[in-house]
Parts: sequence; C-alpha cells; structure tokens
Amino acid sequence: MEFNENLAEIVGIMLGDGALWLQPDCVNSYKIIVASDKREKAWLTYVKSLFEAYFEEPFNIKEIKCGLHLTNYSAKVAHKLLKAGLIEGNKVENEVTIPSWVLKERKLLIRTVQGLFDTDGCVYKKYDTYAQIEFKFGSEITTKSVHNAVKRLGFNPTKIQRQYNSYTGGFLWRFYFSRQAEIELFFTEVTPKNPKHMERYKRIKGGAAGI
Repeated sequence: MEFNENLAEIVGIMLGDGALWLQPDCVNSYKIIVASDKREKAWLTYVKSLFEAYFEEPFNIKEIKCGLHLTNYSAKVAHKLLKAGLIEGNKVENEVTIPSWVLKERKLLIRTVQGLFDTDGCVYKKYDTYAQIEFKFGSEITTKSVHNAVKRLGFNPTKIQRQYNSYTGGFLWRFYFSRQAEIELFFTEVTPKNPKHMERYKRIKGGAAGI
C-alpha cells in the first residue's frame, strides 16, 4: 500500500463527504460511500476515477432521492482506508482528524485539504468582488484538525466559531479566511477539483450578481 498524494486526496474526500461502515450482522463486510449533490456528477465521476485507479477496484455511481452516491463494498478497500487512518462508523461521534502521515509532507497535506474543500468547503462573495473561503464540520475536533492544517499551509484563518444547526438540533463549527491574496493562492496551489468552486470563484471575481 502506497501512502501517496492520491491517497491523501482520498482521505480528504472521505473525511468530508465519505462514509465507511462495517455492515451489521456481516463478517468483514463494509460499505464505502462518497455522497454528492446531483449537480456535482462531473466531480463525482472524477472521484470515481481517482478511487478506482488507486484501489484497483470498481466503484459505482448511484442516483438516490436526494443526491448521488459513489459506492463500493470491498473489504480490501475498507482495510486500506482503515490503514490510512480513517475510522469506521459515525465521523462526528468519532471526532475524526487528519491522519499524522499526511502532516509529514506539504504536498500530501495540500491534497488532503483539497479533498476536504471539494466536499465540505465553500467560497462565496463577501462584498463586491471580494471572496471568502469557509470550512464547516459537525465536530469541533475535526474542525480544529482542519484549521491547524490550513495554518500549516501558511494561511491565516479566523478563530473557529460555533453555530447552532436548526436542521439537526446540534452545532456546527466553522472558520473562514478572507485575505484576497491568500484566496488567490489557495485556488492556485490547492487547486480544488470540484468544478463548482472554481466556477463560483471566477463569477465572484468577475463581479457577477446574485452569488
């Protein structure tokens, strides 16, 4: 098993919108899912290629009522994800963090942050043509881990803020960064692969209304 940049990005994606479950009443049977919006099929197709190339196992994109799921049921894939530092089960309850091996090299950390931003990040208009980047998670510990990773890459995020989530009745934790030079560097160096982020950023910088 190679701990490389592709695996680092996969880890970021799984920490964001991925799930790894040991299926009940089944011995050594797992379910791996990456969830996305139906409008993000191009990105999920990219993720499918990334996962299949690394794991050498087939993944399937399935349309469900509220979105799309990329799925796989291979114990071989699950064991590699566990070896990479992921945890089986509920990510919020398990308070997942970025694995230590990712933190050892900048290029690995960049790819993990890329995967996290593609799933749980967003860019939006602060005012005029000024953009702001946000990361948001359901676990304070996870948020602190990502916050520290972003700082390691040289960015200057705000303090972590807690927000009540009326949809779940719980809390979310978020942070931002707003220095325009840093946001430009983020899109240049981290280079998000989810097309919605780059398209939105270009529209903000172009002065588009209604963003």
